[in-house]
Amino acid sequence: MHALLLVAMPLIFDCPRVIDIEQTTLVADKTWELVQDADLPPASLTTVAVYTQHPSDGGNLAPDHSEKTADTEITSWRLPPDFAPYWAACVYIHSRILLAKRIPAEARQCHLTEALRANKPNGVLSFVCE
Repeated sequence: MHALLLVAMPLIFDCPRVIDIEQTTLVADKTWELVQDADLPPASLTTVAVYTQHPSDGGNLAPDHSEKTADTEITSWRLPPDFAPYWAACVYIHSRILLAKRIPAEARQCHLTEALRANKPNGVLSFVCE
């Protein structure tokens, strides 16, 4: 009798690199006019965060490990089954918007790989959970 070995395929989260944002305001003083600033840069992907619950409820999970090479930094999170469901959120500069996606319950770890420039994160290369 052969045992069936189930291997979870890595799940690649491909965050949009740039998102268009429509902003509005709830200014009570109607003497102010809302004007869009066309010179502001678009909202660009800056990192990916992991949450122990829906991101709107907080619960940002601290990474378990981080390792730097000359060109990259790999940040890792372990996902014990007692906190499921976990969520991943794409974080954008020039925005208060997160794009969130539920991490499958069978995932046990996630890895964020970022490019480095002058020893600081300089762009998401990949975010994979397995």
